[in-house]
Amino acid sequence: MIQLQELMAQNQITQSFKYAKGSADNVVSAIRQFFYFTAYFNLVPIPATGHTITLFLEFMARTSGYGHIKHLLSSVKYLHDALDFPLKIDSFQIDTTLQGLKRRLARVPFQVLPITPDILRKIYHQLDLSSPRNLALWCSFLVAFYGLLRKANTVPKSNSEDESKALLRRNIHVDEQNKMVYVYVGHSKTNNFCERDVVLPIPGNEDPALDPVRHLARLFKTVKCQSDKPAFSYSNSKCINHSYFTSTLKKLLRMVGYNPDLFSGHSFRRGGATFLHNSGGTALMVKACGDWSSLCFTRYLYLTESQRLTAQNLIRHAINSRACM
Repeated sequence: MIQLQELMAQNQITQSFKYAKGSADNVVSAIRQFFYFTAYFNLVPIPATGHTITLFLEFMARTSGYGHIKHLLSSVKYLHDALDFPLKIDSFQIDTTLQGLKRRLARVPFQVLPITPDILRKIYHQLDLSSPRNLALWCSFLVAFYGLLRKANTVPKSNSEDESKALLRRNIHVDEQNKMVYVYVGHSKTNNFCERDVVLPIPGNEDPALDPVRHLARLFKTVKCQSDKPAFSYSNSKCINHSYFTSTLKKLLRMVGYNPDLFSGHSFRRGGATFLHNSGGTALMVKACGDWSSLCFTRYLYLTESQRLTAQNLIRHAINSRACM
C-alpha cells in the first residue's frame, strides 16, 4: 500500500525534473549571485523589495546583456515562489528598469561564421586519419555539418558523463551497400522530452574528403565499442567531447588561415543550414532538417555580398521593367 510519505518523497523527485541539468545549474548560479549581491550591500534577500531587485539588475547590467538580465530576474522569482514568497515583478520600478536596460543595452548580437565545404576540405588535409582520434573528430565534423546539428547533440560534454543528448553508436547506421548514413536524433533543444525521433538520411558523395559513408564506415571498423558508447569514440573509454571538438576546430582553422575567434562549434549548424539553402533547399527543408520549431533559423542563413547584390538586382530589374510604362 502506498504511503503518503512515499508520495511526498516521489513528488520532490518529480519537481526536481522541472529543469534540465544545464538550466538548473544556471538558475542556481543566478540565485547565488543574488545572495552575494544582497550580502555585500547588506540588503534583505527574502522577501526582496522592488527596490532591491532593481538595484540587483542595475548592478548585473554592468557585465551582462539584456537576455541574461531577464534570466537573473526569472531565477530570483523562482526562488521566491519556491519559498512561498511570491515576487511581484510587474511593479512600476522593475518594469521601467527592464525597459530602460533593454534600450540601453541594445546591441547587434554576434553570430559565428558558418563552416563551408571549402573550409572542411582545407581542414581535412591537415588531419592524419590513421589516428583513431583524428578520424573520430573528422566524422563528428561531417555529421554535425550534414545533420545541421548542435554541438550538444553531436558530442558529450566529457568522456565519463552520461549525456542522453549526444549521439551514441546505436544512433548512427552506416549502409555501405547503398551508400547511406542514417542518424537517429531522439533528443534536442526543441525535443527535450523525446516526443519524436528525427531520422536524418545522409547519402554518400563522390568527394573523398567529404563522403560521410566512407569515413564513418572506417571509424566503426577501426574502433569497436558498445552501442551505448558516444558515437565518436576512439577507444573503449575515450571519445570526442565538447572541449576537444571546439578547441581542435579552432586550432585547425588557424592552421588553414582563418580567424578562429569568428567560429565556434555552432558554425557547423549554421554552415549546414546556409549551404542547404544556397544549394536550392526550401525554407521548409532547412527547418525540417535542422529540427527548428519556428522560423528563427532564418537568422542563421548567411548571404554573401554577391548574393545580396543578386537580391537587389531582382528589385532593379522589376523597377526597370516598369520604368517605360
